[in-house]
Amino acid sequence: MKMIFTDVDGVLTDGRVTLNINSEEKKTICYRDLDAIGVGRRSGYDFAFVTGENGDMVKILAKRFDVKKIYSGEKDKLAAMHKISKEYNLTLDEIIYIGDSDRDAPALDAVGLGIAPSDGTLTARTAANYVTETKGGYGVLLEVIDKLIAGKLKI
Repeated sequence: MKMIFTDVDGVLTDGRVTLNINSEEKKTICYRDLDAIGVGRRSGYDFAFVTGENGDMVKILAKRFDVKKIYSGEKDKLAAMHKISKEYNLTLDEIIYIGDSDRDAPALDAVGLGIAPSDGTLTARTAANYVTETKGGYGVLLEVIDKLIAGKLKI
């Protein structure tokens, strides 16, 4: 099984959040990314979320995406990649990670295949091996899966 580790906000969402008067969050996801999970799994990939967030919304998104493994509250993404590499018995060179922000950049630079959305920060895009044509929240995961299956992206 090949693993894809992805940030949530700014990758699977557009990075924006709407709060109502009760401080309840609302985020938007793209059905193309939901489809990508199924396509990826049929092609031998599995998925885990690595996010700095630690609230209920992360659990809701994981349930909706049918992602069983969540690394939440991971503000230091490079430290998270080291933890993940030990847990999965992988070298950093064997990890695929998708992230969009400055805090993702050290991890994007360290892993075998670091990917940033086209609207990620300059620091993230510079650190990544590949920058998607797609913006965060608009099908980044599907673009990545399609390119991996087609052999256009390799770890």
